[in-house]
Amino acid sequence: MRNDEFAQAFRAINTEPQEVIEADTFYKVLFQDEQFDFGDIYNPNSSTFVPQQDGVYYVSSIVTFLATSNENPYRVRLEIRVNGTSVSADNDYWDEFAFSNAVQVSTVLFLEADDIVEVYLTSTVPGRINLNSTTQPSFSTRFEASKFY
Repeated sequence: MRNDEFAQAFRAINTEPQEVIEADTFYKVLFQDEQFDFGDIYNPNSSTFVPQQDGVYYVSSIVTFLATSNENPYRVRLEIRVNGTSVSADNDYWDEFAFSNAVQVSTVLFLEADDIVEVYLTSTVPGRINLNSTTQPSFSTRFEASKFY
């Protein structure tokens, strides 16, 4: 049985594409739609996760990136940052035939109350961060976390 007094979990999705992502520049990924938030730990206005309790948390994000052109191979890096420092990243490379791709990063972290957890993306080519789609499951852009202990 769940005890909401101690529950710490959220899931948020991107509802608006982030246009004009320039090459070789980090962008904070926005997740405007809070699907649930147990423990009041997610702020959709700033797209930040701020745990209210010290503990061990599972943190994950997946972002669909759409390249402006499919003529060149490219790399996309997705990072989870805590207090501005990268703590986990995935660095994916796609060849010239790839136009739309999803990159995912996840980790288990010990977080202290009031840490600031955010998601950032960079790419070697310009493009956009796609919104989360319920009709095309391959277009997923979300951020989620839950407390284990």
